[in-house]
Amino acid sequence: MKFRNKLIREILERYKTIDAIQRLSALAAWDLNTYMPQKAAEDRGIILGKADVLIKKLMLDKEFAKLINKAEKEKNLNDYEKAVIRILKKRIRILSKLPDKFIEEFNETTNKAQIAWKNAKENNNFKEFLPYLKKIFDLVKKQAEYLGYKEHPYDALIDLYEESWTTKDFENFFNSIKDELKKLFEEIKLSKNYIDKHPLEREKYQKEDMEKVNFEVLKILNFDQERSRLDIAPHPFEESISLNDVRITTWYHKKDFRRSLSATIHEFGHSLYELNIDPELKFTPLQRGTSYGLHESQSRFWENIVGRNIAFLRKIWPLCKKHLLFLKKYKFKDFYIYFNLIRPEFIRVESDEITYHFHIILRFELEKMILENKVKIEEAPEYWNEFMKTYLGIKPKTYKEGILQDIHWSMGAIGYFPTYSLGTFLTGMWLESIEKDLGDLETVLEKEKGINILQEWFKENIHKFGSTYTSKDLIYKVCHKNFDTRPFINYLKKKYLELYK
Repeated sequence: MKFRNKLIREILERYKTIDAIQRLSALAAWDLNTYMPQKAAEDRGIILGKADVLIKKLMLDKEFAKLINKAEKEKNLNDYEKAVIRILKKRIRILSKLPDKFIEEFNETTNKAQIAWKNAKENNNFKEFLPYLKKIFDLVKKQAEYLGYKEHPYDALIDLYEESWTTKDFENFFNSIKDELKKLFEEIKLSKNYIDKHPLEREKYQKEDMEKVNFEVLKILNFDQERSRLDIAPHPFEESISLNDVRITTWYHKKDFRRSLSATIHEFGHSLYELNIDPELKFTPLQRGTSYGLHESQSRFWENIVGRNIAFLRKIWPLCKKHLLFLKKYKFKDFYIYFNLIRPEFIRVESDEITYHFHIILRFELEKMILENKVKIEEAPEYWNEFMKTYLGIKPKTYKEGILQDIHWSMGAIGYFPTYSLGTFLTGMWLESIEKDLGDLETVLEKEKGINILQEWFKENIHKFGSTYTSKDLIYKVCHKNFDTRPFINYLKKKYLELYK
């Protein structure tokens, strides 16, 4: 039994009501981007705003707070019990600083904004989204002031997604990887075998055929259809409704099938984390991933470290050929190179493992400049395009391949993007630890039960704990060292310098 302390058990019993409302809100949020009628956005925003205010009322209940404070003084609490107190105290601190009116306005605005963003992207019309984006940045500036910060308003927002990380931490992180990634990319481009395009990108497919590919690949990945489902959304995402209901989405583009498959595998990685949390943590504050960076490390590991691995691609090659008949014109080597092209892309989620991080740095710097009032929202597309030119040497010709490509701003998720790079670099640390424990990854994946072996490693070392440990503590627990960028850089060099030698 993980929760032995009587006070902790009482806290968790009270928390079940809060958790139930949160889970229903998650279901409503999933519906917003899948099946909800567009005209329902305003009503849905009001409903979710009221639900969040109710959660706040229950969280800030004096008796509930007293129980938490009393439990904190108890001796001999285990890691799980200490984590319950840590997480609830942080949430109480945050909610106590946000007025009810702000919570309702934030929900109403972002719900309408997500529909506006979807339409603006489809119409390639930034002006449609502009008033919503202005209001969202005004709201997050207020949010930062309400929450408080020591050095930079961005610190308050980052803390919502990655506890104990600051603006300065991410500045140092990005400064430490910029030159090395650029140097590696330039070295690859000098190879006589370098190519920056592939004929498979132009091959068209039928949505029904690609759906079959996605479901068969998910079957290989042990996707549990009794506890999960796959749907379509304007921007792929995962939503955890309960321990036995974790939903993912993907997209289809009529050609360049890698875009759909990679998105499906990415979101599967998120779902696997949530589905593998220890059932004893059900309905508690620990029944979720520990942080956004940790979560992204799971999705990016399966999308890239596994999904672009030669052994995994060999596994899925026959089924891809079965449903995508144009593949019969190609050899496996073409298939492998297609998934491992290194070149600047306009779309972040379709970028390679090296240039991807310049997309994140762009968003990090632009968000920071808007929060500092150095850039007006009307000027954001121009700055976006200039950053693209500086970091990637390409310039978007449309808004949909530029500033309108991501859903995050319409959700009010300012401060989220840096966790993608953090999570991706963590995949290098997981890989290093996995290979110490299990041997070479390619050899593991070649085994009949290789996927199961790998998933069991993640379950035992990361997933089952939910959010029991902070990201920094869990990294040390698994890898016996603090966050380190070298393992991922070493992985990139070993793989791509060999591929493009």
